[in-house]
Amino acid sequence: MNLSDVAIVGVGLTPQQKRSDRNSLQVALDAAKLALADAGLHHTDLDGIAARWPGPGGTVLAPGSADWSTLLGVPLDWIGDSYPQGVPALVDAAGAILTGQATTVLITGGQAGVLGGGRVAAYTQPGNEFVAPFGAFTSAHFALVAQRHLARHPHARQGMAEIAATIRNVGSANPEAVMAGRGPYTADDVLAAPPIVDPFTLLDLCLASEGGAAVIVTTLERARDLPHPPIVVLGAGMEWLRQQYVDPARYEQTWTIGAAAARKAFGQAGLGPSDVDVAQLYDVNSLEVARQFEALGFCGPGEGTDFARATGIGLDGKLPTCTDGGLLACSHIGWGGPTLKLVEAVRQLRGECGDRQVAGAEVAIASGAGSGAQYYNLALLGRAR
Repeated sequence: MNLSDVAIVGVGLTPQQKRSDRNSLQVALDAAKLALADAGLHHTDLDGIAARWPGPGGTVLAPGSADWSTLLGVPLDWIGDSYPQGVPALVDAAGAILTGQATTVLITGGQAGVLGGGRVAAYTQPGNEFVAPFGAFTSAHFALVAQRHLARHPHARQGMAEIAATIRNVGSANPEAVMAGRGPYTADDVLAAPPIVDPFTLLDLCLASEGGAAVIVTTLERARDLPHPPIVVLGAGMEWLRQQYVDPARYEQTWTIGAAAARKAFGQAGLGPSDVDVAQLYDVNSLEVARQFEALGFCGPGEGTDFARATGIGLDGKLPTCTDGGLLACSHIGWGGPTLKLVEAVRQLRGECGDRQVAGAEVAIASGAGSGAQYYNLALLGRAR
């Protein structure tokens, strides 16, 4: 057996909102129910889970995925607590399924009832060594990398703004996006927006929003008996340079993070960057999108923003990117944010995206984290043959 014997068979997405009247546990559970219904499964079919327990109650030790067994009322054969969201959770789940530790795994998460009060989201200011004492926040780590890149490639600033405007305009047209109906934006709008941390303005940076997202993973053999065409894992890769948001990110170390992971994923899949139809990149800021184009092999060093302009990353471009509006305009639900990338990739490959559907999409990238976080992960997903 190999990775392509593992399939995503259900996805769930709750309403994505600037502020929700629910709590984090409720939206994660809502997303799980939607994903199970989408897969044609019942919660008693689950024997594995990767889903950080958000409380109330339960363990005081994070992530606490085992606490879900009590809520679901089912014993679990496997839990994934190393990084129970997005691509890392998908890879862990695939490993568990391929080695017989589990047959059907739920990945769910999100946040609600935690934002507001005019402050930045608490998770952007972790109480880490060398961070908390100086008041740093996550965007500042990415800004350190961006400043160095712009010192080398000043022309990239205009391209960053064009990337942000393009992705935000896709989100403006997506009725499920938090920023639905906001826009259209131009590059000049991005450059003129309120500055947050040099070189980023408000419109260069992702949202902080509320909602839940979930996926169900099982064997390809079982998937063929379920309602939707199976979406299989063609390849995956991860890189962990060091713990996130402790030591400052150094440009020389982090600008190409993801390159080795991409080589691994493409090698497993027997594919190359030119085979990708849609890219659900982790767009925490505008430059991070361009950086990933370079690191993942779509273009050469220093060419990321030029590649985006020449290729076209909107819905009518040659490489539609963040086709739901991404973290910049659709939603960023904190710990559950990486799972949003899997949900949109699956929907595109199934052909379920309506006006924003990319015609004939057969191969998708979903990715997570990036240079400022000093780790990276990606998966290649495709329709089962």
